Amino acid sequence: MSTLNVIFNKGNDATQKDIYIGFVSGSANNEFNISYKAGDLEPLEIDIKPLNTVAGHGNWYTYEELKEGVQITNFSGRIYVCFSQPWKVLDAYYEPAQNITDENFFLRYDKMELTFNGAATDVADLTSIDYWSIPMKLETSLNGATPVQTDYGLKQGVSTTQVYNALSALTQPPKSGLANAKPALVPGSFKQHSDQPGSGFARIIGPSSYPPVGGVPITPYHLFDSYLTYLNDNFGTAPKANAVSINGLGKGVIANIAGHFNGVGPNVPSSGSQSPQDYNLTAIIDDSLDISLSGTVGGNATTMLYKKEDLINPNGIYGANAMFSLNGAAKQSPANNVYGWITGDLLAGFNIGAIGSTTSINGTQAGAMKSSNWFSKIPNTELFGNLQNNKGYYNEYAETLQELSDAYNFAYSDRFSAVQVSLDPAKVNTLEVSFFNVEVPL
Repeated sequence: MSTLNVIFNKGNDATQKDIYIGFVSGSANNEFNISYKAGDLEPLEIDIKPLNTVAGHGNWYTYEELKEGVQITNFSGRIYVCFSQPWKVLDAYYEPAQNITDENFFLRYDKMELTFNGAATDVADLTSIDYWSIPMKLETSLNGATPVQTDYGLKQGVSTTQVYNALSALTQPPKSGLANAKPALVPGSFKQHSDQPGSGFARIIGPSSYPPVGGVPITPYHLFDSYLTYLNDNFGTAPKANAVSINGLGKGVIANIAGHFNGVGPNVPSSGSQSPQDYNLTAIIDDSLDISLSGTVGGNATTMLYKKEDLINPNGIYGANAMFSLNGAAKQSPANNVYGWITGDLLAGFNIGAIGSTTSINGTQAGAMKSSNWFSKIPNTELFGNLQNNKGYYNEYAETLQELSDAYNFAYSDRFSAVQVSLDPAKVNTLEVSFFNVEVPL
């Protein structure tokens, strides 16, 4: 049975004395087998408990308790780090919401993700999709030898203050145009009541973590409605007089969503929505700014409809989780199957600005490419603002983080670049997780 040793390292600028660590399983059904050595007085291995299975203070462990590291045999989920004060578990399987009504809203915490079950496909990653707060670094090695891979929460030469300033500027002033929107910085301009814990900088909320339009807090990021309007004005059924021209687009057609789905493994089924299959669909926009996909999936005629309100909500394009109607049925959320993969193509295209882009990549306009070529033929340096000259036509938060951090900056970062480190037990048996501080004026 393979074991992964996870070592926690407080970076030289992490001045917090009180640091807490907790382990959250990805689902109630996932295996959870983690242990640690408590030191000379308690030399036996002690089982780590899941952080949030019951309401209460939660199974948190101090940095001092885990200085010798933990040993993981089976775990798929998230490792949370809290500075100064840990968040409370409000309900069984609770995790903090980015909402001012959440009593943990003003606390400072962050997370990393990993899957380790002793398989060659096991991985770990850093993520800043939901928010940015505590910079981390992942470093793998085998038997204490030279590091195998390193994942930098801060790219070399980048300071925490540089990231803080760059992200803070994206929503000051707010860009959504919605009334009462506040900058994404917490606490920032959010009113902290005397009975709410935490003080100083907590985090910067990512655009995908806000509630639906109309909820609180109100998203301050660009909505994608202006992007949809641009597409309809230029490639819709009634384009404007000086419309942009892209080969193959127009009369409602805005993109070709096409490629090959490899299936869901490790035991890939031979049929059904999780089996390997080709897809070839035409993306069409209508005057309501709804988008429909029409064509074939696995050789079968298929339609998929995405409503505007589901696309522009934070969990839509930004969150890469826009609901859709398949072949006229009721709305559904994307799942781990070919339709979820197709949805990923479409929503990634919006996030990086490839849909309707006139930028030439090796002689072909990005907007004229089939979607699978966006991921294989467009260099990472040519995404976002290089594909669109309007900041409302791509994920500006993801663009900013891409230049400063190796962490996930939006849900499909891994389609464009390696944002994970391998935990293949044949090559790796140690993962070092370092966490750092950021001191900024508020």
